[in-house]
Amino acid sequence: MIENRPASLLADPAYGVFPKPPYAVDWSSIPELIRVATLDLGGVQPVTKVMSEAAGGKMFDKPSEGEIALFQERGTNFQLVSIVLSCVPGDEVDGVLQVRPFAMTLIPASKREKVQETTIDLISKLDIDAWLASEPTYFGYDPFSGGWSLFGHIPGFVEGGSKGYLDEIGIVIDQFFLATEVPEGDEILTMDLKMPSEQMKARYEKHRRKLFFTPFKQVEARRVWGAETPIELFVIQALAKEKLFPACQMLIMSDGATFPSWYHLWNDVEFRHTDGLVTEADLFFPDERVAVFCDGGHHTRAKQKARDTAMTETLAALGIRSVRIPGDEIRNDLPKAIARVKEALAQK
Repeated sequence: MIENRPASLLADPAYGVFPKPPYAVDWSSIPELIRVATLDLGGVQPVTKVMSEAAGGKMFDKPSEGEIALFQERGTNFQLVSIVLSCVPGDEVDGVLQVRPFAMTLIPASKREKVQETTIDLISKLDIDAWLASEPTYFGYDPFSGGWSLFGHIPGFVEGGSKGYLDEIGIVIDQFFLATEVPEGDEILTMDLKMPSEQMKARYEKHRRKLFFTPFKQVEARRVWGAETPIELFVIQALAKEKLFPACQMLIMSDGATFPSWYHLWNDVEFRHTDGLVTEADLFFPDERVAVFCDGGHHTRAKQKARDTAMTETLAALGIRSVRIPGDEIRNDLPKAIARVKEALAQK
């Protein structure tokens, strides 16, 4: 469960109850780069040149006879991985609530708190499309800690007006079978993400493979994109009440261009030194050119304060206004924090 919710959010009677189903995902709130990079995450992963040749060049989510024979010969085991969206309420369209994702995570199937593995023989018999059509969902789900309380289906657990937080519903949008071992030399086939430079493309691709194709050693949520901390979520929720919807985790380049960031990509020291990369904003309003930073406790240190001030000046030179919000302010006086964001958005 997500803890330490600000009192100003809890004071809203509608905040702690489930909106009436059904819900429809507002896909426009997920950056195109993230959507493109997850389009091919179905069936057996990672897709390799050897698999393509075994399938005769035509591949589907359900493995072909050639792929089945390949993995039987290799004795490969697989982990069933779910792609999960965590959302906040948006607008209603024709009586259906549009929910806006604030985080995307990967979760392995588990039993008795251990990651489950299976073989290609079982995979070949499963109907994943039918299972996804039943709306599998994690409840009491915390995308930051990786904990959840129940796994089931929205129609069976959620009733309009019952107590609960929409942000703790984890909607499974797709699933894939991750090979626990890929022989050295197998070429992994991936989509071109259209990055601005070969250097950035190579580093994005390296991080993408590590993020999506590293087998799970324990039961945990591996976040792909979105808010990194609960304090960012609380700001997103408070802004949503004002009908303000920023983008999450945006990389800002030295020419002022922006690109969505994979989770933890900015923490990669090698990537941080990519040519032309300036910083990563927690939240970003592209039209108004406003970057919002939700600062944890380490931002109170003198050296970090100096870095933050220098970054504010650097972004200002690019025509980007910065709003830095201390974590204590988010927890104790969220309305004040939102007022500061709105003030920056109103400036010309």
